[in-house]
Amino acid sequence: MEKRIFEAIEKYQMQDIYSGTVLAFSGGADSCALLHFLSKRCKNLVAVHINHMIRGDEALRDEEFAKKTAEKYGVKFIARQIDIPKIAKRDGLGIEETARRERYKVFYEILNSNSEYKCIATAHNSDDNAETVLFNLTRGTGTRGLSGIKPVNDFIVRPLIFLSKKEILDYCLANNIEYVTDSTNLSTVYTRNKIRHNVIPCLKEINPDLLDAILRLGEIVTSDEEYFKKQVDKIILESVDDGKMPVSVLRSLDYSILSRLLREVSHVALDHTATRSCIELINNAQAGAYVNLKDGISFKIEHSYAAFIKTEELKDVNFLIPLNNGHNYIEAIDTYVSLNTEDAPSGYCLDLQIKLDKEKITSPLYARSKRDGDKIKAGKMTKRLKQIFVDTHLPSHKRDKIPLICMDDEIIAALGVVIADGYKGNGITIKTFKKRKTENG
Repeated sequence: MEKRIFEAIEKYQMQDIYSGTVLAFSGGADSCALLHFLSKRCKNLVAVHINHMIRGDEALRDEEFAKKTAEKYGVKFIARQIDIPKIAKRDGLGIEETARRERYKVFYEILNSNSEYKCIATAHNSDDNAETVLFNLTRGTGTRGLSGIKPVNDFIVRPLIFLSKKEILDYCLANNIEYVTDSTNLSTVYTRNKIRHNVIPCLKEINPDLLDAILRLGEIVTSDEEYFKKQVDKIILESVDDGKMPVSVLRSLDYSILSRLLREVSHVALDHTATRSCIELINNAQAGAYVNLKDGISFKIEHSYAAFIKTEELKDVNFLIPLNNGHNYIEAIDTYVSLNTEDAPSGYCLDLQIKLDKEKITSPLYARSKRDGDKIKAGKMTKRLKQIFVDTHLPSHKRDKIPLICMDDEIIAALGVVIADGYKGNGITIKTFKKRKTENG
């Protein structure tokens, strides 16, 4: 078995596992087998045990066993207790999904806090892979879901992924490796356990080599996905600018490429229904049409391009405020319009500025949102503001968020777009300040 582990490490370039590894250590047979293997070969190894606080005394037993086992091998040990049921209830997620998310948070926290650790090792095996593929199949997943558990994913390595559960148990027996068994693994309350105990045995009756067959499927699908990704990356490089996708290009693509392109550009997990909705909009809708998706994201068609935007940006806004010297806050668009000031409001940064001829300003200024029929004198003629917005390719959902600087009943400027004839000059400086972007956007 160790020969096959070495082969997997070599084939998938997991050599960092020898330098420094954060080992996901449950105390079960798989992770104990991997601890046994790595303890003799890894320079810097830490075994990290997560107590999900689901099984009461049994979980505490497992934590204590994991600690003693790590001590026996002379390996550094870290234990964390996380109240998964409480977090799952708070976030409205399933127990399994929440547990996985919280586990990996801890693993990455430890990995990123110490330079001696190069990767995270998990003890997933080919049985786990089969369960994942079948689970994704029942959810109607795309081909990515059928590719199964990757041997290497980001900083995560899985050197046991090509070994069956039986082979690992045999390895433990041959090497006198002790382990504990999680009682929840025997319960069919959890979806994966239903697949493990009920579905896979039936499928093995049809094909005794089921696990190998699913591994081959994963390799085939992964190869196909790599090809599609290259095509999508090429389109993004050549045609997509700041998330704007030309409608003409989108309409020329086959579904297999278009659906992947949309998922890549959206940066959210678009399901089949959401993807179909976006494609229907591309093929049939006029400029200005949009569809609301999940995660606060919408997909919108403009005149020549389509883009994913925050749904909150589609909300109509209406404002009118007088402009005094200093900072004037417009809550509806979270923007300051400031007169004759140098300093920025705390947490905000300069967006743009214009200068007006003080001699031409004979009445108090005010800022308001656009209205139907708005016109402005620009380019020696009176123009409809809507047409100017169209000509400058300003997306329709951003137009009512442009502050219009007005005097009496006249529009003097649409900030960032146009200034009316005769008003450019000196004496009055108008600046806008937008909230400063954080690392998380």
